[in-house]
Amino acid sequence: MEAVLFVAIVFGGLAGWWAMARLKPVRYRRKAVLTGDEREFYFRMLTALPECHVCPQVAASALIDPAGMGKLRQRAGSVLGGKRVGFAVFDEDMELLAVVELTHRSRPTRAERAREACFASAGIRTVRFLAKRLPSENKIRTSIFNRRLAKSSLQARLEAEKELEFRKAPWRNTVNAHI
Repeated sequence: MEAVLFVAIVFGGLAGWWAMARLKPVRYRRKAVLTGDEREFYFRMLTALPECHVCPQVAASALIDPAGMGKLRQRAGSVLGGKRVGFAVFDEDMELLAVVELTHRSRPTRAERAREACFASAGIRTVRFLAKRLPSENKIRTSIFNRRLAKSSLQARLEAEKELEFRKAPWRNTVNAHI
């Protein structure tokens, strides 16, 4: 009898707690868009590129859209899924000139290279700078406007297709043991 009463009290308490937790409104807090290094770099970019519009933290899906249909489109879209670029640089006519990334590692990861290939296939250059050594305003300007750094459209498209090509590993651990 005492055990039944104990279980009833515990169950009633949990049910009450759950009901009260559901009724609480979700609260939000403010979040900084840019970190310290990103903020300093943003203001350097504004000074270096006065004729351009620099937009921080832009969704990659707002800048490019995968071409194609079906599974190919889904696979290409999954590379971009929910990702943001550090900075998008637009000219006066709001044409995208380049995507700028401020990174903390000297070499891009495989996912970053795949995202870079997506932008290259759309004819958009990705420029990377190290956060440890922020570039000068002159370096920023020459990196954005130097057309010789841009690859030809065909070469960029071929590299992007090669990068996005799905390769199966010869073996995988695909055991899903549900116990």
